[in-house]
Amino acid sequence: MGAAFGRITAIVVAIAVVLSLAFGFLAESITILACGARPQADSMFSGLWLALAGDAAAYSAPDGCALPVAGIRIVDAVAAILVLALMLTGLVAYRRYKHSDKAFVADLRSRAGFAEASEIRRHLSGRAVLRRARQLRPDIAHPRPTDVGWRVGRSRATDVFVSIEDSVALEGPPRSGKGYRVLISAILDWSGPLITTSTTNDNLTATLRMRERRGKVHVFDPQGLSGVRHPLRVSPIAGCEDPLVAMQRGNAIITGTALGSSATNGEWAQASGVVLGRLLHAAAVGGRPIDDLYNWGTSPVLARKSAVSILRADGAPGWGDNLEATLAGDDKLVSSIWFGVQGAVAPLAVPKIREALTPRPGAPAFDPLEFLADANTLYLVGSASGASAMGGFLGALLDDIVEVARMQALASPGSRLQHPLGLILDEIANMFRWANMPRIMADGGGRGICTFVVLQALSQAETSWSRAEADTIWAAATAKVLLGGASHVNHLRDVEALLGSRQTKRTQRSWSTRESGHSTSEQHERLPLMSVDEIRRMPQNLGLLAYRNRRGVLLDLAGWDARRDAHEIQAGKRATERDQQIVFTEARRPTQAPVAPPRSESESEAVKEE
Repeated sequence: MGAAFGRITAIVVAIAVVLSLAFGFLAESITILACGARPQADSMFSGLWLALAGDAAAYSAPDGCALPVAGIRIVDAVAAILVLALMLTGLVAYRRYKHSDKAFVADLRSRAGFAEASEIRRHLSGRAVLRRARQLRPDIAHPRPTDVGWRVGRSRATDVFVSIEDSVALEGPPRSGKGYRVLISAILDWSGPLITTSTTNDNLTATLRMRERRGKVHVFDPQGLSGVRHPLRVSPIAGCEDPLVAMQRGNAIITGTALGSSATNGEWAQASGVVLGRLLHAAAVGGRPIDDLYNWGTSPVLARKSAVSILRADGAPGWGDNLEATLAGDDKLVSSIWFGVQGAVAPLAVPKIREALTPRPGAPAFDPLEFLADANTLYLVGSASGASAMGGFLGALLDDIVEVARMQALASPGSRLQHPLGLILDEIANMFRWANMPRIMADGGGRGICTFVVLQALSQAETSWSRAEADTIWAAATAKVLLGGASHVNHLRDVEALLGSRQTKRTQRSWSTRESGHSTSEQHERLPLMSVDEIRRMPQNLGLLAYRNRRGVLLDLAGWDARRDAHEIQAGKRATERDQQIVFTEARRPTQAPVAPPRSESESEAVKEE
């Protein structure tokens, strides 16, 4: 008690001395202004006594001049109010700072446990990824870091890169700035062939003109969501003369539908994929248009009357008899199988989509080998919802190109693509279920197929794929980038454990009521490097990188408008937006009544029989 009382007394005396000096200075200054001479203080505390009591006896006034007590006290009061206001303002500002993102980020950066600047320069800098440039990009004489690495942000005054051999998973909730701060720059920087997916136009609008400088740009947008005047037309029948291609494409289309995404209907999805593959093969070898494929897919009767005979005449051996046996089976079994086939071809009922899947006469067909030979770009734009969901056909096109890339890699020196294929898969879980995703994430980097998958949450991957496949995707991502705002607590706990812990020291002081004096104790404890709520609270300009066996990295994330070529990107973006507005305006104009399309051969046969 005695020590505490002495400490309080010392503080009070210190405050009194400071106030006395301040008020004494004001009293002398005002007296000099009024009287032209300095007053004589009776004691060190004369200024404080004059301010509080107004007693002029605390000073000896100059000869022939009365001490201006009123003026001094007014100035003292104003000064006291100003100082108090400044102190309150400073206190409020300090409290706001302590609760601000800036203080939160400063606290994170001060923690021991995150990667230091030397570690980032050694393992995650542009110079670090260039060490394997000769193996990864032998086609480039003088590669840049963006030729052999994904730039994921900046940390401790160094640009952070991960190798293109690394599969990257970026996780961030909606409106967290994934495209603005990461993806648009990744699309712009990729120097090889690139496939990127999206359900919106944001990435396409910002990057289309800049990607045209690198090579040919294709936009596959059967639903007309992109506003591009001449989108790519790709027939799902093309190439299905090969039975293997037909089977792979049928399975890919079914997998990209709602049935293929269902974890409980895997057997029916597989059976539907087999049947759809046979129908695709029949349409290819019979030279039939996509109208016939749609009619066969919606009616088992038409498929039995037409597709079976084509397969028996020109198809793979035994395929016609197998399709006949399937169609002649139990009605409930056929109905269950055809449920998946009907769902896959349902978008073809929309004339615009059917037209988008019918190449123009004389137009060059899309060639995956030609696409992979240069820095070309393919935008896949579509939606997985509604009656016109195109997930199956988008997934089939992606699957075709990746399969060609795998075969080409196996035939190349070192079993690696000479021009690595970039896959920036934004919103893919909202578009279609790509069955090859876990495999490509696991071994694609070694073949030159470089994957950058974007998820709103890991649970979103579990919805599109199975829990085991989602875990495989997450585990295969050797570079994991997380943005703030996530709310899946169990997953955040996993991230917390992934980052590890830090050792802290806490000093505790205690006072004894029986004995004078106090005791000091020091405690050491281990805390998570970042807790669940701290991971969730990260501001939009901050990211978190968990890379292989390295320590966690705090990333500074700047928008694409902070790039050196931002003015060129902005100009291209405005030009693309103008073109999109024209296309959308033309699409909204009233048109003449649609003319019924000519009947296909199968429809004509059905009408004759009726």
